[in-house]
Amino acid sequence: MEVIVNYESGWKFSARCGKHTMIVDLPPEQNGSDSGPTPPQYFLTSLASCVGVYVAGFCKNSGIDSTGMRITITADKLEHPARLGEIKIGITLPNGEVGKRKEALLSVARKCLIHATIESHPSITVDLLSA
Repeated sequence: MEVIVNYESGWKFSARCGKHTMIVDLPPEQNGSDSGPTPPQYFLTSLASCVGVYVAGFCKNSGIDSTGMRITITADKLEHPARLGEIKIGITLPNGEVGKRKEALLSVARKCLIHATIESHPSITVDLLSA
């Protein structure tokens, strides 16, 4: 799995993931042009989307209607060091009756790849590569 991020200008970057390109930028109050989500917003989007994929799979396998499913995610921004703090994820299934399967559904949601990665505290290395 590889993502290549290229600097464009100001605080704007383009990120290439396979055949997809996404713009990353900062808002005007941080001297950006707001031409795309911020890195933390993409991080939260990745986590919420991953939960959604796992929940959709659970619903499909359990016969629960996932039509209109919505995943809401919020996070506190902390400082010293700058980081995201408490992350809260809410799953709404307006057309699905979960009933006694609530804990099973939540267990599956917590096992999504991104959530499991964060929980495992993966090692991250940063290096300067030659051009």
